[in-house]
Amino acid sequence: MTLREIYEGIGDYDRMTACIAKEESIRKFLKMFLKDENYSILERAMSASDVERAFYGAHTMKGVCQNLCLTHLYEQVFVVTEELRAGNLEGAREHMPELKKRYNQAIERIETMDE
Repeated sequence: MTLREIYEGIGDYDRMTACIAKEESIRKFLKMFLKDENYSILERAMSASDVERAFYGAHTMKGVCQNLCLTHLYEQVFVVTEELRAGNLEGAREHMPELKKRYNQAIERIETMDE
């Protein structure tokens, strides 16, 4: 699958290539995203009702998604981040199923990347 195809439905390929022209570099960063632990930090903190730690995971993940132009995921993690910033754990929990769905979609697409 081409990098443009991978970005379909999960991000903005044109914006990404405007920032980083070499596809090889983009692929390298996407592979690093597969190893990023912020989503796990967010999930564990949400399970423990730890708003501060959940905010840390969501906020950091938001920045990573923005830098990689993973706009579909960014939009949802932004909502969760803002709920947590306001201390609204229940509000954040309401948005977690959609965040999980979008996160899994992004991971699945990135995992199809050619070497």
